[in-house]
Amino acid sequence: MPTHERCESLINISKRDLRSAIILSRDTNPEVVNSCYLCQQSAEKALKAYLIHNNVFYKFTHNLEFLCLECIKIDDSYKSIRTHCNILNSYSSETRYLDNCPLAEKDMNEAIELAEEVLRFVEERIEKV
Repeated sequence: MPTHERCESLINISKRDLRSAIILSRDTNPEVVNSCYLCQQSAEKALKAYLIHNNVFYKFTHNLEFLCLECIKIDDSYKSIRTHCNILNSYSSETRYLDNCPLAEKDMNEAIELAEEVLRFVEERIEKV
């Protein structure tokens, strides 16, 4: 798959993950853990799209901190979303396997906001090129 198509595909999947997280958050009994996980996934795919857009080959990882640092090497402005990535990173796969995960609706709402900001930030930088 050409770089442009792969980048576009990841952005679309990122949007879909975020949309799913929002839908899960609106349920009368919100799926907090799954929603937070999808927010992490959305940010992950957005960051990977940016790296692919810039022809950067990265190691296979789900670690948002690592991916954000790779983006910072290209564009110093990514430092402004590093904290977002650190927070969202805590909602990776490990949380999905905890039976009594201590996440609350406020965590979910914050995760959605952060994922929206990461996606918007990345899209703006991809459009500049």
